[in-house]
Amino acid sequence: MASPAFTERLNMNEEIEIAEAGLTDAAAVAKLSYQVGKMHDEALPDYFYPTGEREHLDIIRKMLKDEKAFVLKAVCGGKICGFACLYVQDRPRKGFVCSKIGYIYNFGVDEACRGRGIGTKLLTAAEEYLRQKGVEAVDLNVFCFNQRALSFYKKCGYGEIDVNLRKVLREK
Repeated sequence: MASPAFTERLNMNEEIEIAEAGLTDAAAVAKLSYQVGKMHDEALPDYFYPTGEREHLDIIRKMLKDEKAFVLKAVCGGKICGFACLYVQDRPRKGFVCSKIGYIYNFGVDEACRGRGIGTKLLTAAEEYLRQKGVEAVDLNVFCFNQRALSFYKKCGYGEIDVNLRKVLREK
């Protein structure tokens, strides 16, 4: 199933196109993924090993080759300014009401492009893309330090379903 491209206006002078990324987009998407990763690495040094653009490039390339994974790109002014890494699971754990769940594993908008509605358009397109794949619900994780992302997802209709806690026992 070929992915549709979604094109919308951000304002009178600016359009955003959202489409499935390909291998030729991997470096640009990885650069944005690194922005997100660096923020997490710095906020939670007891949780994450620092990563570089190379690790993000390897991950994005691997996802682009996985038939259950999908990477969407947001393009504005000819430049990739956002991305969403998606995964579809056909049979979630026993006892779940939904038979097909979509996961947003990584999501980001270029720091220089935030606050223009790109994230909202990208998330809406990702949800529609997953809906077209037969997904009945979308799950994602947000770390507690990232209040901006938490507020964004809640504004877009996502609700908390569980809380994971951690205590580091090793000495620093």
